[in-house]
Amino acid sequence: MNKEDVLLDEYEKLIFDKLKKGSTQVDVSNYLKEKNIEPHSLRSIEHRINGLKKRFKVKTLISLVYVLTKKGHI
Repeated sequence: MNKEDVLLDEYEKLIFDKLKKGSTQVDVSNYLKEKNIEPHSLRSIEHRINGLKKRFKVKTLISLVYVLTKKGHI
């Protein structure tokens, strides 16, 4: 199984569902904080996004959302 083929966890799906709908990373952080979902810091969200960019070999957030959507992950 390719590293790319591993499904996203629920936390990642939640982040990208919000981003796909036009929320900023700050908005996502605030939403997670309101819902008491940990980790909710902006840095935690950025770290997770950067890890996924490396995993899916893309450089921008837009490219990552496109790839994840195309592969059916979000």
